Amino acid sequence: MENKLPLKVLYIEDEPKLRERICIVLRMRFQQVFTAANGSEGLEVFSRERPDIIVSDIKMPVMDGLEMTMRIREIAPEAPVILSTAFTETAYLLRAIELGVSAYVRKPLDCRHLVETITRTAAPILQRIELEQARQGEHASLELLLGDSPAMQEVIRKARKIAGTDYSIIIQGETGVGKSHLAAIIHGLSPRKHHPFIPVTMSALPESLVESQLFGHIKGAFTDAGSTKKGLFEEAHGGTIFLDDVDCAPPAIQAKILHAVEQKRFFPVGGTRPVEVDIRIIAASNRDLLDEVHNGNFREDLYYRLGDLVVVLPPLRERGDDIAVLARMFLNDVSLELDRTPPRLAPDALFALNRHPWPGNVRELKSVMKRVALFAGETVTGEDLATVMTVLRKPAADMDMTRLQTLDELKCQAVRQALAATGGKKMEAARLLDVDYSSFKRMLEKYNV
Repeated sequence: MENKLPLKVLYIEDEPKLRERICIVLRMRFQQVFTAANGSEGLEVFSRERPDIIVSDIKMPVMDGLEMTMRIREIAPEAPVILSTAFTETAYLLRAIELGVSAYVRKPLDCRHLVETITRTAAPILQRIELEQARQGEHASLELLLGDSPAMQEVIRKARKIAGTDYSIIIQGETGVGKSHLAAIIHGLSPRKHHPFIPVTMSALPESLVESQLFGHIKGAFTDAGSTKKGLFEEAHGGTIFLDDVDCAPPAIQAKILHAVEQKRFFPVGGTRPVEVDIRIIAASNRDLLDEVHNGNFREDLYYRLGDLVVVLPPLRERGDDIAVLARMFLNDVSLELDRTPPRLAPDALFALNRHPWPGNVRELKSVMKRVALFAGETVTGEDLATVMTVLRKPAADMDMTRLQTLDELKCQAVRQALAATGGKKMEAARLLDVDYSSFKRMLEKYNV
């Protein structure tokens, strides 16, 4: 049987056997079906349930279909109404037209024709529902892939807004926060998703070859150019090119990137004919590019040309509950690769994850989950994590002389981390901190947690 359409249908008919028979048919095809025996009941059901579409007989006791339609129009002027009747008096039909009835079906009812009429009439509603479901699914997938912490909500909002445009984007954030991951997600949500996504790490390209790698060359352009070669900009035609570590581009290359972005064309090395390209550029840096502009290390005109929108990805240590969400996701992915059942994260493991400073950010977390998945049993404990996690410490001479936290600040932080690790379960959090429950409740009140 076909999947039911996600519609709420109200069917109004005064003849009980017909109402029951048609209702059975409609419930096989539509998600929700409500019934009423006359216009007055129909109006009451409409006000309570707010169906997407109404199908009603015209001649009924108490209140007929035309009067009910008029009352519905006062509440919801755009609600689609389909009228059914065996009577064909011109006066009824003219009044139905005046009321803006969407369709008319003749009795005796043909069930297939009725279903087709409802589906056709409800097409705009189904499109809106489908679009909303797609948006919700997109949002859910973004939260799953990026996290749902307050720190990431603004990033998700910007990603959804910008994805459907051709705006150039600069993504900034510490090493390992997931800049390339976000760029790939934005490309995947864009109209360009069926075209190439070409990632380029500028810092990894030898300076002598960077122009040829990006823009290609013609045969004989230089000593080793034995044949003509396409550059990465041309390979990305129709899609997106992601320039990671864009601040590492030499000044001459910055100028050529600017020209390619503005003119949508460039000259290959040694070439005299321009290559036309239609691409979107997403650039990324672990530095503040505006600071680099002020320091003379990055072209100001290129910064503003690439930065139609600037997105700053927060470090993992500032993302709270996202740490546990991402840890579970990575653990599941790795377990699938290893063909084993994903282990459970014990409360003390979650506590350890939240306490770790994550200097390598999301990249470090993924690496830790890969190692722990290999060695853990059915449950990952804090001890399991301790064997695979390392904390990089600065030499004493290089450490920042930052203010030490007070004892109350440390206690408040511990309480918050314990609650995060246990999913808000206060008794488990108290056990994690090795304090009795009454003391823990006093701490909650004292620190306003």
